[in-house]
Amino acid sequence: MSLEPLGIAAEEGGALDFDPQRATGWTPAWLDEVTLVPWGVEEPGGARRAAGLFDRDGQFLPEGHCHRYADGPITVAPVVPRLDGPVERLPGRWLYGGLFYGHFGHFLCETTSRLWALPRLGEVDGIVFLPKQRMTHERRQIRQQAPFLEALGLGRLAVRAPQAPVAVERLAVPPQGFGIGRLIAGRPEYRAFMRDRLGAGIAAEGPADIYVSRARLPTKRGSVLLETRIEALMEAAGYTIFHPQEHDLPTQLARWKAARRIVALDGSALHLAAMLAGPGTRVAILNRGPSHNIEDYLLQFRSFAGIEPLRIEAVSGFYHPSGRRVVKRETHALLDFPAIGAALAGAGFIAHARGWTAPEPADLAEAAAGLAARMGEPLALHGT
Repeated sequence: MSLEPLGIAAEEGGALDFDPQRATGWTPAWLDEVTLVPWGVEEPGGARRAAGLFDRDGQFLPEGHCHRYADGPITVAPVVPRLDGPVERLPGRWLYGGLFYGHFGHFLCETTSRLWALPRLGEVDGIVFLPKQRMTHERRQIRQQAPFLEALGLGRLAVRAPQAPVAVERLAVPPQGFGIGRLIAGRPEYRAFMRDRLGAGIAAEGPADIYVSRARLPTKRGSVLLETRIEALMEAAGYTIFHPQEHDLPTQLARWKAARRIVALDGSALHLAAMLAGPGTRVAILNRGPSHNIEDYLLQFRSFAGIEPLRIEAVSGFYHPSGRRVVKRETHALLDFPAIGAALAGAGFIAHARGWTAPEPADLAEAAAGLAARMGEPLALHGT
């Protein structure tokens, strides 16, 4: 195609046709001489991106849109920038993967969403993505997620997330099979692909009972106050405290396969757990704030593993930097400890609720002050 600047394409993309109970019906097909444009002349700002695919005649391909949620795409058709030199060409057959994220949760839910099509395509030379971030060296972002691709048996494939337009000789563009919101249920082909391929050569190894902690994550990620107290109570009940980010991916996969009881705050680690947990595994999820993210994890466990997790609602308030718009995923919640203990004991996750008493006001005040010091700004307490 000619890379003269193009106007915004008329096709901006609508809702994604997504039924987790129905196969996609996609027939493998190859598009010839597709140009992938990773950045437009102007970016829309926020979470949205100007990026996409153009056919050999310069027409925008709406099937290249990327969806985080089903209601509409996160991408908009880009205005193609002027280029001083020739466009790089990727020879051979490539799968289009959508947006490549560095954040592990978004990587799992969005970047892997088209990989299910690979077994249907026969021999391919690689996977090409749109980059989520501007980087001088594209390998920096790809390298950190390489272990996951290896765990799917895809380590031999070339993986690209180019920062400038590239021309792809032959490109397959399957529909998304996964995402966030109601997309978290996954299409049948995506669930089967993950079930059959993810960590297929890794044996289950680890404790049967684990508590998944967020206590050592950066404060910006959001969590709850006094999680170390939850850790101590769960450890006293026989659980092993698990900090997934401190282990390599093979260890994480082995742990999730081995676990028979999982207790956790809602968080990205559970996306991986839901892909690997067996139907006999019991799961309890504590809502950790004012967001509705817990709904995604509940739906994913139901859809992928046939598990109905125990849902624990025990948030009595939350802290957030004062004077700023509340970002729900960055809050730190106050929890009702007696309610948590009663719920876990009532469902058989712990033997009794002794010790799950309300924290002393002085302990809460100290924890809030410590959080404010780590964040470097004053905090405001919000009610639920």
